[in-house]
Amino acid sequence: MKRGIRRLVASLLRQGMRQGWQRGVLGDSKAFLVVGAMALLAHLAGRAMAREVEVVFSEPLRPGETFRVFHEPRP
Repeated sequence: MKRGIRRLVASLLRQGMRQGWQRGVLGDSKAFLVVGAMALLAHLAGRAMAREVEVVFSEPLRPGETFRVFHEPRP
């Protein structure tokens, strides 16, 4: 997605969540409660799918070379 479209979608989702909370949860509109719930689910799904793996090290291997992968907990 392009940057402008991402901002527009993020803005619409924030507005949907805000209106869902104000009019759906604090008010008594079931329609806005559904709108808020759907906006929240879309927001969370977008965050989960947007994560990219961070490349820490990259180097080509020659025939016969090996490498070890291990994980150390973050400090």
